[in-house]
Amino acid sequence: LTLGTFHAICARILRRDGKAIGLDSHFVIYDDEDQLSLIKQCLQELDLDPKQYSPRAIQSAIDFAKSQLLSPIDYAEQARSYFEEIVHRVYERYQHHLTQSQGLDFDDLLMKTVQLFDKHPEILQKYQDRYLHILVDEFQDTNTTQYALVKQLAGKHRNICVVGDPDQSIYSWRFADIRNILSFEKDFPDAKVALLEQNYRSTKSILGVASYIISANSQRKPKDLWTKNEDGVPVSVIATYSEGEESQFVISEIEKLARDGIAPGGCAVMYRVNAQSRALEEAFMRYGVPYRLVGGTRFYQRREIKDVIAYLRLVYNPNDNISLSRIINVPVRGIGQRTLGELSAYAKDQDLPLYQALKKVAEKKGPPLTPRASYALTSFLGIIDELIAKRQDLALTTLLDELLERTGYQEYIQKEEDGEDRWENILELYTVAREYDDLDPDEALAAFLEKVSLVSDIDEL
Repeated sequence: LTLGTFHAICARILRRDGKAIGLDSHFVIYDDEDQLSLIKQCLQELDLDPKQYSPRAIQSAIDFAKSQLLSPIDYAEQARSYFEEIVHRVYERYQHHLTQSQGLDFDDLLMKTVQLFDKHPEILQKYQDRYLHILVDEFQDTNTTQYALVKQLAGKHRNICVVGDPDQSIYSWRFADIRNILSFEKDFPDAKVALLEQNYRSTKSILGVASYIISANSQRKPKDLWTKNEDGVPVSVIATYSEGEESQFVISEIEKLARDGIAPGGCAVMYRVNAQSRALEEAFMRYGVPYRLVGGTRFYQRREIKDVIAYLRLVYNPNDNISLSRIINVPVRGIGQRTLGELSAYAKDQDLPLYQALKKVAEKKGPPLTPRASYALTSFLGIIDELIAKRQDLALTTLLDELLERTGYQEYIQKEEDGEDRWENILELYTVAREYDDLDPDEALAAFLEKVSLVSDIDEL
């Protein structure tokens, strides 16, 4: 039995069989922040102003292209606007750097698997015969690439069950295509449909309002929801003209509850988008309402965690340019932005991964550096090479020990003003790493980094 997200299962398939389409099994997975950093680098290399061409907008366009199985060449053929021409140029360079760094972004995990199965039917058949029965949950949130993958895997035996509700499709911003579930019966004409119409969670009042609202949606399959639950409290809908008025209403409701004897700690305000907290927080401060914001920075996005993960990714795959650029001067070694810029320019001119270019420079085969920078670079490469050599022999937590000691990162982070908190976060990372200590060391590092990347993606939802 295999359980997993689309991305996790595709990552496993590509590590096993991706070499058939030229992928190294030691590929690293670029998360959202890594993608954005690489896109900014591409804009700089193309001499394009990030203020004029938003890196986030370009990232979204590339993500959309991949969700539709469009390569840079495919995208160029359908480009209709000047912005799309810019996206094509960035997309092309972006993919070049990913290939050079032996990296895949989240959309590549899906797209490359579909390409692998298209080009190598014998590999597809192996997985078709392995996965005789396929179950896909939350099917309404699949995109074009995911549905293509499902159809490939189910194409031979056609034992497939999908669970979903067109009325609950909320991930169109991540390019989920509601047409997948609406056209499923056409693609699989022998499918039997079972409507699950009884609701166990909601009151009759809530269910009635929800059904009335969603009935106006033209792209749906009709159903008649019902519940045995009580009517419950009538639903209240408050329309306000501005976020300020909305915040004022929230304050007045909290004050009313307080007068009725409800402790402030018993009140919670939930919002859908992080940006909505600003107006609420300002109102709470203005009216002197004490509050606590739950959440904050996600664990795997904290600076110290990103730094340690970048070191581990570099040890696993030295050609990972994004990770190398992040930690080459962390802690400070004397390799500043100017030196890094010169080294990056040399790597670009030589069409080499940054790490290979640094090796040539350290061997005096590249542009000269100042004595301080040259010493710092040689020392840094020595540490990384030493860790790479030990990678296949040390348990993951032992490798972490070596890394933090040899790089000086533990001492560096503990000296910071909030160093104790940051060190506690690194110790929490040890808790995760310890789960992999019983595996083969090289396999453990790969599995750990894969989990971190995939969890980071889920955290974005």
